[in-house]
Amino acid sequence: MTDFIEMVVHRTTTTPKQIPSGASEQILAPIVEAMKQEGFTQLKPPCQDSKLVNRVNDPTCAHGSPWTRDQSQRIMAGTFPKGIVLENDDNFHMVQTITPVHLPEIDTTCTKAPCTVKSITVSENLYGNMDKLDTGMYAIAASEMKVKMSSRQNMQIHAGNANAVFHDTDEVGNRCADMNDAAIAWAYSKLSKTAKARYDKYGVKMVTGDDLGPYNAGPLWIWTYMDYTQAKDNSTMTVSAPMMRTPTDYYIGAAAGFHYCKVLSPFKALEFMMCDSLHAKDGLNSKKAAEVFLQ
Repeated sequence: MTDFIEMVVHRTTTTPKQIPSGASEQILAPIVEAMKQEGFTQLKPPCQDSKLVNRVNDPTCAHGSPWTRDQSQRIMAGTFPKGIVLENDDNFHMVQTITPVHLPEIDTTCTKAPCTVKSITVSENLYGNMDKLDTGMYAIAASEMKVKMSSRQNMQIHAGNANAVFHDTDEVGNRCADMNDAAIAWAYSKLSKTAKARYDKYGVKMVTGDDLGPYNAGPLWIWTYMDYTQAKDNSTMTVSAPMMRTPTDYYIGAAAGFHYCKVLSPFKALEFMMCDSLHAKDGLNSKKAAEVFLQ
């Protein structure tokens, strides 16, 4: 990979002396960082232990997704009272497993500050089959992250807000889109000046639509996939996330206080901005490319 990138950089310069030092490292650094945030399976396979909490510090497998751990559940939780902080532990499991079933949980309740709300989430990354061909033609990032989280109402109650109302905390707005907006913003911030300029000029812009659902029957949420809809004029790619959500007084106690989302991986967003968003207006089949070829 590094030799290939150096060759490409070399071909775009007039003399070998103009090849930037460490060009490959500069180009790959944000990609590798995005892979780590997702918990990319080709870096490490998921642990998927039988217990809810996977083994810790095992070099052979990934405990969970750093993005879910540090971003998704935190965005879902919303703002806590001053002095109350969140400590989340994400774990990779297959979300359709029922023997045993792996569900999110909140393990502490805060009544006064300072206090830490400790929670556990469950993630599963979904990958396509075409990327296994390793041709470079297909996206390799997870098309979605299936994330089981505690609802904002539930998190707020455990943070000391006993009067949190489900409608206000979880039904108004789009919690999943909120975290997917964060993934898009994170990816954009990681683009190099050149990649950002190309995406700004030629890229199909990735945006979010309203959340889909609720799909409150587990299998419906699991097997309803993230929706990617590209505008006919190639202006935008709208990402819409299937979700399920239940109040803390839900009639099925074991399923109460949850808010599940199909989460956009920051690696998926970065990969799209750097590669797939450019196909329509800056690819081999684009009008611009055809005009250059015919000159």
